[in-house]
Amino acid sequence: MSKKYHFATPCGGICDPCSFFKEKKCKGCLEHKGDIFWGKCEIYNCITEKNVEHCGFCSEFPCERLITQYDPNIPKGKQESIFRIGQLAIRKRIGTEEWLKRRANGDLVSFEE
Repeated sequence: MSKKYHFATPCGGICDPCSFFKEKKCKGCLEHKGDIFWGKCEIYNCITEKNVEHCGFCSEFPCERLITQYDPNIPKGKQESIFRIGQLAIRKRIGTEEWLKRRANGDLVSFEE
């Protein structure tokens, strides 16, 4: 996978709004090969084993692991998980490069809005 995609995560998230990413404490799960500041990412390990760019390309999408991966300390963690699944479906359809371009242009809504 090209480094130009390091802002988009395999689980449907995006790194650039994250304070750890902004403060350069984390370069994203792709750069760290799934071994990031909060621990080992099971999603990263799974997409690596299945040799897919992101979960949207997996034959088991959306799996229980993806549905239940969210930060319980965030009040809207469960909703964010569902939002990421939708983003993965869009990425699969239009491609990650186009998805990133549309996000940058404000053509796709973000969870923070």
